[in-house]
Amino acid sequence: MRTSSAPASRPLDVARFRDLAGPVRLTRQVVACQTVESTNAVARQLGRNGAEDGTLVLAEEQTAGRGRRRRHWESPAGLGLYVSLVLRPPASSQEYSTAVQLAAGIAVAEALVDVQPHTAELLWPNDCYCLGQKVAGVLVEGELTGPDLDFLVCGIGLNVNQQRSDFSDELKGATSARLLAGHLVDREQLLARLVASMQHWDDIARDDGLQAVIDRWLLLAPSAVGSVVDVRTHDGVLHGRCAGLSPSGALRVVASGRTHEITAGELIRLRRQW
Repeated sequence: MRTSSAPASRPLDVARFRDLAGPVRLTRQVVACQTVESTNAVARQLGRNGAEDGTLVLAEEQTAGRGRRRRHWESPAGLGLYVSLVLRPPASSQEYSTAVQLAAGIAVAEALVDVQPHTAELLWPNDCYCLGQKVAGVLVEGELTGPDLDFLVCGIGLNVNQQRSDFSDELKGATSARLLAGHLVDREQLLARLVASMQHWDDIARDDGLQAVIDRWLLLAPSAVGSVVDVRTHDGVLHGRCAGLSPSGALRVVASGRTHEITAGELIRLRRQW
């Protein structure tokens, strides 16, 4: 792997990214920002204003980046990839929403394959880890028009060129592509890989449905089958053993002889059984 001599904090070259990505659907409309509170917030407003399916929002820095449960996502200038997509659903919108959540994680894991040597692992519902440390997260939000889903905003935060000192004390368990690779990582190339994989799996979700996405996600999420977990849900903490995903994309957890299907929750402890 060629090591870049460019400084880690140089601005993202959007024109170069578009050249690397090629004329794909997800690069037809690119909105590049310097500093925003949140790329998801920008994408949501663009969606409300009629932005086309596949509109891509990029930012050099987020001042109020968000993960799930409104947790803060650290987004230092010039070091990561902070990306949001406006996606307008096909007819089966509920299945598509779940597929996008899973597809975004797949896209992150696949994009990381060529830039660092370690296996990327997905953890339900939206995180990507390498060597037991979090490298990326996904936040998918929907916008309704009456009872119907108008569009989705799919946000991805990926730590790229952070060094250990760039993480706050609260995130000392996080990592970056640079730390994993041992050298600077080309952000434009990584973004092009991410967009290509996201488009591939978004197309599959639209054409073939959710199950094809689930099958790929499970290959990248070995802990989703057989691991002992504690999952925080609306009804409290559930202790059991993971049994994969349901056909609707819910996490299956076997506890006290019963299989629970969890659509909204958080893994708070996981212990593998191999």
